[in-house]
Amino acid sequence: MPYIIMPINSLPRHRVTQSNPPSEKTLLKYTYLSVFLALFCLPAFAQERWQSDAYITQSFIKIALEREYKETKHPKLVRWEKPISVYVESDTGDSQLQLDLLTTQMGHLAYISGMPIHFTKQAKGAGILVIFTQYKNVEDKVRQYIGNPDKIRKALNEAVCLGNFRLNQRHEITRGTIIIPVDYAREKARLLDCVVEEITQLLGLPNDSDEVFPSVFNDHSIDTYLSPLDYILLKALYSPYLKPGMTVKQVKAAFPNVLKELHQSGDIEHALQRVQIHSLRRYVGD
Repeated sequence: MPYIIMPINSLPRHRVTQSNPPSEKTLLKYTYLSVFLALFCLPAFAQERWQSDAYITQSFIKIALEREYKETKHPKLVRWEKPISVYVESDTGDSQLQLDLLTTQMGHLAYISGMPIHFTKQAKGAGILVIFTQYKNVEDKVRQYIGNPDKIRKALNEAVCLGNFRLNQRHEITRGTIIIPVDYAREKARLLDCVVEEITQLLGLPNDSDEVFPSVFNDHSIDTYLSPLDYILLKALYSPYLKPGMTVKQVKAAFPNVLKELHQSGDIEHALQRVQIHSLRRYVGD
């Protein structure tokens, strides 16, 4: 509900003179008014936990520099450095709906990260392949587009949908593949989650963590769509102060400048509003 904060000098004044002292009732009235204004205005200035610099830094290290299903002793920062082309293949379900969801989410990610993303009709040379298929075909699709299924057996056994990317020697992401078994994802009520989380992870935030909240990267979170914290993490990932190949130590050293930039742009303070712009949540009317 909108409200108006009256400046102090606009409040009605009670003239105090020796012959006309304020009554106890009047003093009590203005005391209550002062307390009410202080309490009512507090949320406008309060900071959420996920907006603190320390929490953002910790969350970024967790999500950007750890790897799901793989132990990494010396993790490095990864991200795309060139515009991303996306190829979509569907052999099941409503292909137009799938394309609409994917197009909206890709547009959202492009808006947040600043990384140009476009679609192509040619699988060869595409940066990201998104495959909508049936659960029974997942291993065949893995074999066709990723490689030996046995090498990612744990992910196959545990995940509803799969994401995989390749790096060059400079730790730049050069190719990514997402496989979504539509029937199985719908059965688990995770189709939207797959579209949002897997594609976002493919931009360079590959890890899940129960310690990061609110976030689509938290398996125990109720978030289906990108949260304000996810918005901040994506903004940070594509900051000019960070480069692919950075170690944890190097990222921590550079991160104060990243945070300063995000504060100056208002991206931390206004993340709750800005994450909704061009979002899949708005598209589906949720």
